[in-house]
Amino acid sequence: MPAMNAPQDNGLEDADEALVERARTGDLTACEELFNRYSNQMYSLACRMTGSDTDAEDICQEVFLRVIRKVGSFKGRSSFSTWLYRVAMNYSKDYLRQKKRRQEILSQQDDPPESRAGTRENDSTGLECAVIASEARLIVQDALAKLPPSLRAPLALHELEGMRYREVAGLLRLPVGTVKSRIFRARIKLAETLEPHKEQWR
Repeated sequence: MPAMNAPQDNGLEDADEALVERARTGDLTACEELFNRYSNQMYSLACRMTGSDTDAEDICQEVFLRVIRKVGSFKGRSSFSTWLYRVAMNYSKDYLRQKKRRQEILSQQDDPPESRAGTRENDSTGLECAVIASEARLIVQDALAKLPPSLRAPLALHELEGMRYREVAGLLRLPVGTVKSRIFRARIKLAETLEPHKEQWR
């Protein structure tokens, strides 16, 4: 398969630089513009990497969240689009590794009980993890409740109900692009709210 090259256009690169500078200051509109500009290309790349359009949709959103968080580290040595493609490629590879690991864990859970009997220490660790997970769920639920309804509804339908973007769009009677944009905004706001809790979940 021929390598996919990031688009090179001087006018586009200049516009990207202006948007990146605004994104560095926390300008959410600039973040959305970058997302809308490159989301189709990122989606196509993720589809090629994973072979799944559902996985590609999630990867596309997560890649842009990572880009927004890391935009301060973008030094401009390459074009923004080249840097974005690199982030997308790396995350797609990580995603596939994590997906494979999850499948292995699920496979182990299907084994007979005697083959996966844990020690008392493992049971204790499992209980501790369960408590942390329960606390985390409450914090996330509270953060979700603080989102405006226009952002909370599409995010909840997609993330919690497992609906695809087209299904959410049909239910809310919104264009698919609007749904993607609102979910993107919701994820940014959610990430900002949950940032102080990251250390205790590690």
